[in-house]
Amino acid sequence: MVTILIKEFTTWISVRIFEGGEFPRVRTASSLSHFRTIMREEQAHFRACGLKVRIEREEMGRFGSLRWCEIAPLVEENA
Repeated sequence: MVTILIKEFTTWISVRIFEGGEFPRVRTASSLSHFRTIMREEQAHFRACGLKVRIEREEMGRFGSLRWCEIAPLVEENA
């Protein structure tokens, strides 16, 4: 199982991808559209590999406009 950890900062979003290696891959976005692009790309990659994805969040609400209702459809695409 792959874990995607979303951590919000005031001006950007960190997306850490734990695939079982020693260190996670980290991607960052400074806009919601770029965040959605990152999530779609990662979900498509893991779906193609046949892997399940778990999403976790830290420091919710710091990047004012990111809401769970925007993340949930991206997670459901992988189910």
